[in-house]
Amino acid sequence: MVSPRATLSGVIALFLALPAVDATFIRGLAWAVDNNYAPTIAKGLIQWYHHWQDLYVPEMPSSLEYVPMFWGDTQWSLWDQTKTNMNSMWPKHLMGFNEPDVPSQANMDPNYAATLWMQQIQPYGWKGVKLVSPAIAYSLSWLQTFMTAVAQQGGNIDLVACHWYGSWSDIAGFKSYVASVHAQSGRQIWVTEVGVTSASNPTQAQTKQFMMDAFSWMESTGYVDRASWFGCFLVYDPPDDYATAKNALFAAPAQLSDMAYWYIYTTEPDRRELHSRHHNIAASIEAARAEDSESTAIHCDDLCERRKAEIAAFLAATNTTLSI
Repeated sequence: MVSPRATLSGVIALFLALPAVDATFIRGLAWAVDNNYAPTIAKGLIQWYHHWQDLYVPEMPSSLEYVPMFWGDTQWSLWDQTKTNMNSMWPKHLMGFNEPDVPSQANMDPNYAATLWMQQIQPYGWKGVKLVSPAIAYSLSWLQTFMTAVAQQGGNIDLVACHWYGSWSDIAGFKSYVASVHAQSGRQIWVTEVGVTSASNPTQAQTKQFMMDAFSWMESTGYVDRASWFGCFLVYDPPDDYATAKNALFAAPAQLSDMAYWYIYTTEPDRRELHSRHHNIAASIEAARAEDSESTAIHCDDLCERRKAEIAAFLAATNTTLSI
């Protein structure tokens, strides 16, 4: 736990020399599925993508911005390939490490991560590339320590990234977390992965409602620049069982799910869902199933509890009141 004095001095330092603000919110793709499916979904409101497992996707339309990433220090071969690609496809943005606050992901000490940032990522910033922070999963204190260390070494961070996974019923927790990341960092935010957990036992309708509510709110904030729903996989072939398969944007190979149609084409509530007789019947069936599964649902898992504790510590130490 950092002291209030250290927290306040860190926050003040982070607000110095803030980068210019671009308040336009755009949707993207967190890619990790067969590249041949790209033309099916890369349209409409989708304007950018990143690949959390591999390199750029040649099948993506050239109109979409590809944002490369240095995943972490266990993926040097992938980073070397990324640097080679960047020499011929100079990026507008470059993302930092993937969930460095999680042991099963990049798992990096923040001071070490700052040193690695200065060695590997900061040189691109000095050449005009906008730098996006490592994407934390929950730890505001990790992010603060990292940003302070980068600043002390003469580096800069233009935008701050974060991930959120949680219950379909916790839209308030989602808003509180993203707002806290913004308040602490003083930067525009990229939510580069967001999705509903399997443990919360969501119905398909509940998963979609969370997605619609989350994206509508992010668009309204003025400080969330970009976000990508974690759903670029087949509904019957999710990458793991932590996030629910109901997040999927593909119902079958190159076939979009109902979730995807809303995500690609509209920012309004799903009118078909509100008025369709067939949907109402399906919703009633799902509601009955939800009642059966609610007794086993976990709406705040260990990651959620850690995230809540980090938010509470930050707010108390800085006497911050969130505006959501």
